[in-house]
Amino acid sequence: MKEVFVVEAARTAVARAGKQSWFTNVRADDLSAIVIKDLRRRIGLGEDKEKQKIVGDVYWAATANAFKEQGGNIGRNAWLLSGGSYDVPGMTVDRFCASSLSALVTCHATMAAGWSGDVSIAGGAQHMTHIPMGAGADPNPDRAKYYDPMSPMMGWTAEQVARKFNISREAQDQFAYESHMKCAKAQDANGGLGKTKDVIVPIKCKVPAKSFRASEIAPEALYTAPESLAKKRVEDGITDDVEMVVWQDQGLRRDTTIEGLAQMPTVFMQDDKATVTAGNSSQINDAAAGLVLATAEGCKALGLKPKMKLISSAVVGVDPTIMGIGPAVAIPLALKRAGLTPDQIGLWEVNEAFASQAYYCCFEALKLPKDRVNVWGSGISIGHPLACTGARIATDITALFADPDYSEVEYIVESMCIGMGMGAAAVWQRVK
Repeated sequence: MKEVFVVEAARTAVARAGKQSWFTNVRADDLSAIVIKDLRRRIGLGEDKEKQKIVGDVYWAATANAFKEQGGNIGRNAWLLSGGSYDVPGMTVDRFCASSLSALVTCHATMAAGWSGDVSIAGGAQHMTHIPMGAGADPNPDRAKYYDPMSPMMGWTAEQVARKFNISREAQDQFAYESHMKCAKAQDANGGLGKTKDVIVPIKCKVPAKSFRASEIAPEALYTAPESLAKKRVEDGITDDVEMVVWQDQGLRRDTTIEGLAQMPTVFMQDDKATVTAGNSSQINDAAAGLVLATAEGCKALGLKPKMKLISSAVVGVDPTIMGIGPAVAIPLALKRAGLTPDQIGLWEVNEAFASQAYYCCFEALKLPKDRVNVWGSGISIGHPLACTGARIATDITALFADPDYSEVEYIVESMCIGMGMGAAAVWQRVK
């Protein structure tokens, strides 16, 4: 078996999906192509088609509704749209919210087995503005024979977790508030450029006028988004879009307060036990993220030093009605496979699909140290762009390992719940 390392990582900013999304005018495949192009730049391949042939494959994720701009094998298509050599193949991976983590694991395993090249790219994208969650779904009419037909409704499952494990509205709102405060602190670091400044790719694009955000410290854009969608909006009579460099996650709500969260109405259930609101749930988002994996031979060929390596992973199944508990089951299995105990883990990146399930997994089931969980925020504050989330987290983990505040950390765990009753986890190790 070959040893496989992560040598580079990059992502777009995470835009808040909807009419005011900063990526309203950028397609999912174009976001993916920009990330892939930037990864090539970072590893020294650039536009050189001969050099690009070192890439063995592209493993890219698009979840649940891999059609329209997320369809047609986005892995292959995004590589071609990035100007990549025809010689490099690509594939698409779908495991709902763990899609891009599964892309990374699949990439790693294939390379370790010697069944791929010595350099590959893995990641994912999701555009929930253009393709809303559940779009194109066609549920099986006999599903009630096998599972509760409400199970695909993620918010409903969050309510079930809250009720089954007695996670109060107050605990959920406090968790959501703290997510935003941690994210705000992380964005304010480095003179306002943020903790993730070295992994986010600045992109110039046309954004809705209402969402325009002026910045005196915005970095220079490395790429300009294609203008086809912006031109189409002008043809449709929308003429107030303005040019902006998108370089920071859009979903942070700095003005979040406990009092404000407490006033928000419940969304998914309306009885007197309902506790899940838009405020204590993850956002819907638009983004892309990717990583470059290389064997020792690949590292040597690229002249790059490894940043981290994947030492174990796990995917588990759970009752679909309480799918949010997935991390509580997947993490212990991933640790067992790595031969590690919880006290050896320096940081925990557990996606916040909903405060109810994240709170339960982290603090009720696993008893994780609060000051070591999602230290820069997570799904509630950064966002949860479904198929992109696993790669977004892994990309940010490279930044965590590089951050002097966490120079002593050797292991970081990544985990998330997965729709229809699953959980995934991975253990990343710093390469010294």
